[in-house]
Amino acid sequence: MKKTMGMVVSLGLAASMGIGCYAAENDKSLTVGLALSGITSNAIFIDMTKEIQTKCDEAGYKLMTADIQDGTGTIVTALENFINGGCDVIILQNSAEEAYGDLLQDALDKGITIGSYDYVSEYAQYAIYASNEDLGYQIGQQCGNWVNEHEGSKKVAICGYSSLDFLVTREQGIEKGFMETCPDGEIVSVQDAGYAEDGVVVGENFLQVCPDIQAVMGINDGGTLGVYEAFKAAGKSLEKDGIGIFGCDASADGLNAVKEGDMFICTMDLDLVNEVSTLYDRCVETALTGEVDESVAEEVYPIIPVYLADLTD
Repeated sequence: MKKTMGMVVSLGLAASMGIGCYAAENDKSLTVGLALSGITSNAIFIDMTKEIQTKCDEAGYKLMTADIQDGTGTIVTALENFINGGCDVIILQNSAEEAYGDLLQDALDKGITIGSYDYVSEYAQYAIYASNEDLGYQIGQQCGNWVNEHEGSKKVAICGYSSLDFLVTREQGIEKGFMETCPDGEIVSVQDAGYAEDGVVVGENFLQVCPDIQAVMGINDGGTLGVYEAFKAAGKSLEKDGIGIFGCDASADGLNAVKEGDMFICTMDLDLVNEVSTLYDRCVETALTGEVDESVAEEVYPIIPVYLADLTD
């Protein structure tokens, strides 16, 4: 263990901890750094950023943001900018910390509070993350059950994202969950599509590879929303073609797509905006008080499938 301010444990006590009182009791003006992959293009990360910006605005804090979509080099640059910019809190989508552990340790040595999003961390005081194998497995199960219950080719495709190891793990879980649930199904194509613009191209490719495709599963909402747009542009629909799309993240755009009652059948709710909001609260509390709550150091996201019926009850 290299962290100097202690480790972290489980979210959900924000109200009882009186987090909202600290800003009023402590007149310190904080600077917060937020680094996410596709911060202005990924549907759920846009929602997260809006939430953190609102919290910073309400407290009078400065928010610095960085898009780390292009990998380790952009993460290093973001951390350097955050540290040099005087950040008191850094919330980071922490995808390869072995490559920049020295910067994280430097941040800790300077008294900066670190929140790790999507990964267990050797350095961060607080971490929230998914069990990506379980999450992928449940996405695959939801799609497999749906395919079993509906007539069609049983041919499906996957929107993956091979440049991030945790999403590769999620994709593997999707494949396993689908094939175990629908053993006579066939995965005809797996292509990278983490963002809507990628998904449009990939959706067109899926239709070329398999004109009678029955379903598409994705590691997030972003890519599958692009596939949804491509399929609609091609004149496809649930009623006419029996196609189903299964996303993940329960982003605002993903939920709106489910509400349309067409091909976008399901998204997986990880309560991500609330989870990141609580991570922010914990980090701010520690930055203001200097105390780390060891009882809430790590949190594994809940996994809740969301269908149209769940949004209309």
